[in-house]
Amino acid sequence: MDSLLIEKIKVKIKQIREKMSTFDAYFTKGLELYENKKYKLSIELFKIALSQSNSQDFANYNLALAYQQINNDDEALIYYEKFLKFYPKDQSALYNTALIYFNKEDYKNAAKYFLTCFEKEQNKKNVVALTKCYTKLEEIEKLQDLADYALNSKCKDECVFEIAKTIEEEYEISNPEYLEIALNIYSKLYEEDKNNFDVTLSLSKVFSKKGDWKSAIKYCIKALDINPKSYEANNQLGLTYYCSEDMDSCIYYYEKAFKLNSKTDYRIYSNLAYAYEQVGKTDAAINLFKDLIVKFPNCPIKDNIKEHTKMLIQQQKEIV
Repeated sequence: MDSLLIEKIKVKIKQIREKMSTFDAYFTKGLELYENKKYKLSIELFKIALSQSNSQDFANYNLALAYQQINNDDEALIYYEKFLKFYPKDQSALYNTALIYFNKEDYKNAAKYFLTCFEKEQNKKNVVALTKCYTKLEEIEKLQDLADYALNSKCKDECVFEIAKTIEEEYEISNPEYLEIALNIYSKLYEEDKNNFDVTLSLSKVFSKKGDWKSAIKYCIKALDINPKSYEANNQLGLTYYCSEDMDSCIYYYEKAFKLNSKTDYRIYSNLAYAYEQVGKTDAAINLFKDLIVKFPNCPIKDNIKEHTKMLIQQQKEIV
């Protein structure tokens, strides 16, 4: 903070001090400044409020929140923990404290606070956060216990699928063992409700990651029986047939997916183009690659697609 700004803050605080003398007055002004996004000034007012003889402990929360807004997480932690001594079950403070620890990669402390959140309120946000902590800590037993608890409790409808989904996402980053845990959870959910589209499609995707194309196809077809017009399911089935080298079926489902959603997802352009290339429909592949580059200029694979398209065009010229 530059010296001129510091002096302005001091003058402003002095002016406010002259008009105020109680906790309520300082705290109210701090809230007003916070609402106006003047976080540094609000911090000073909250501190003054807490120094008053009639100060209230709940102001520690507002001070922590203001520090968090200016990315001073160390100070925010100090005041969140002060607040939690008096209000140990406050969901917002627990979650924010846990989130700071998570961002600092202190997953052990983050898990402690997220667990308290989850015990008090078993919702999607809390269960996903706790699952992420356990995956980062590679607490396999705790992940399984959490999933078993959710499966056998009143929170299962909202939470179990999110546990499996979060574990599956972490598999690609860290521990291959997570894929088996996710598969086990999805399988239990499927046995309970075989008409659950999201669970059925997720089973297909997990089997794809395992390279079990026969099972991936089986569950993707079941997902399409539930929702024939699903873009994701048609695209997924195209992928599984591509990987199992059934190109006719692959192109059939990729073309269906393209008709369902060619405006918002660049993947179907590249997927169908590569399939066309595999069966010798090079001109069709080139046209799709060109369309992808024009329609999705910010897609992450744009540069690779450009190089690949140039190569295909060059090969066409050499053939001629």
